[in-house]
Amino acid sequence: MSERQRDGYVVKGELSHTEDLNKNYISQIIDYVEFIIKHVPFLVEGEELRGECQEAYEKVLELFQQIEEEYNNLPDCIEIDFDIEEVKESLRSIFNGTYEKFIRENLSVVFPENLAEVNIPEFCQAEEYAIPDVRRWQHANKIISPELADSEYMDFIAEAREAVTKSLTKDGAFGLPDDFTITRPEYIPGNDGKMKLSSFLEDFKRRKLKEVEDEECNGINPEGDLKFANSVLEFIKSIKLPSEEELAKQYKEAAIKENSPVVRSLAESMAKEHLSGVLDNALRVLSEKLNSYEVAPAIVGESLRKATKKKRSNKPKSRAEEDSRPVEIGLKAGDAVILDSETFPWLKEDSIVDVLHVERGGGGTVAAVIDARTEEAKKVEHKMTGYENDRKKRSILPVIKDKLIMAAKYVATSEDKSVGLPVGLNNRLKELYPFIIYAWKDQTHNAKRVYVSKISVEDMPDESDTKKSLQEAGVTEVVLFLGACDKQNQESLVSLFINGNSRDAAKYGAGA
Repeated sequence: MSERQRDGYVVKGELSHTEDLNKNYISQIIDYVEFIIKHVPFLVEGEELRGECQEAYEKVLELFQQIEEEYNNLPDCIEIDFDIEEVKESLRSIFNGTYEKFIRENLSVVFPENLAEVNIPEFCQAEEYAIPDVRRWQHANKIISPELADSEYMDFIAEAREAVTKSLTKDGAFGLPDDFTITRPEYIPGNDGKMKLSSFLEDFKRRKLKEVEDEECNGINPEGDLKFANSVLEFIKSIKLPSEEELAKQYKEAAIKENSPVVRSLAESMAKEHLSGVLDNALRVLSEKLNSYEVAPAIVGESLRKATKKKRSNKPKSRAEEDSRPVEIGLKAGDAVILDSETFPWLKEDSIVDVLHVERGGGGTVAAVIDARTEEAKKVEHKMTGYENDRKKRSILPVIKDKLIMAAKYVATSEDKSVGLPVGLNNRLKELYPFIIYAWKDQTHNAKRVYVSKISVEDMPDESDTKKSLQEAGVTEVVLFLGACDKQNQESLVSLFINGNSRDAAKYGAGA
């Protein structure tokens, strides 16, 4: 039972159940030993042996009478005076730590550190908002530089994360409810010795009961029983209660241990509930900001400068110097450019694509090889024999790259800016592929095929953003990589380009 005392609690553990058991065990054992003593004359043959046995059990009886007296002198009640507010304070600390850890770990998943990425958890209402991934967002806003797109995207993420964190961790936003009821632990400090004694006595009592129920008392062991009685007496004498301070400390620790699992579960449940509501609002705002984003002119300029320009000197130059200096190229392999869907209709929408190679020629000619493959074309390419693993793939890619570089060299150095390849496809879908498609294959079994188109930058529409960015970069000619395949997959790839049966392509080196 517990009663209020000043600012703390007095816990009285009378432990009547345990104590009565021990007293009953001792009393029953004494009865059994007395029974054995009375029956020794009838059970043990030989006067000398009978006398020794009776004497031994009289000592056992004497020891258990001492045990009874020592046990009865132990305190009947354990009083523990402690401040329950200290227990509550510890539980509040556990609650707060669990709550903050749950928020922190989940936010690190939703908004990964230093990544342009958002992962919506299952407990949020994801169907109520749409958050584009960074590459779709980059493409939709025509930000050429991936680094700049990542930076802008991550700024929005940082705002959302900060808003969620502030809302969930501000003063008064969370805490152990005031009406939380502390459950008293079943364990009462200071009672360990009596509990241990119960197990000893119960086992001994069971053996004695079995012996006295046997009419001949088979199995009696006076030496063993005497030894056991001595050990029990020594054990009872060793039982000492801790100090009041130690008792209070042990009881508080037991109370905290008893209630901690419930507190942690409650903290996680409340954190999840709070996070769900606040995160839904933050993600909804983030979705609106990303989907209504309008790229600032300064960002466009910075993107173009990063992807397509190098710094130009402001030093004035003479006409002779202007004519003699080499053309400055603002593109290199690995950069990205935007191909607009009006000029390059097979792409269906404006696309950010990679620059594969840049070749400088004479007379200011600069040819750039640009990856203009559709997703469908890439899928066909990946079916080629040799794409089964990275090792084999490494032997194929140089063949394709070498042919693309060869085409760029022809365009950059030839007088007529030709590709240096025969025309491969006459019956192309001109509304999708307005530029002539050239094809090349080597003279081997299941030869690799490479398909390209070419266009001069000056022939692009004046309103084309692609034309403007390429001109600023100093590019004059573009070789467009459309696809690659082997003979076995040629029909699948060519069918993407032509109007008619793919066998019509079997001309000028593009066929079997």
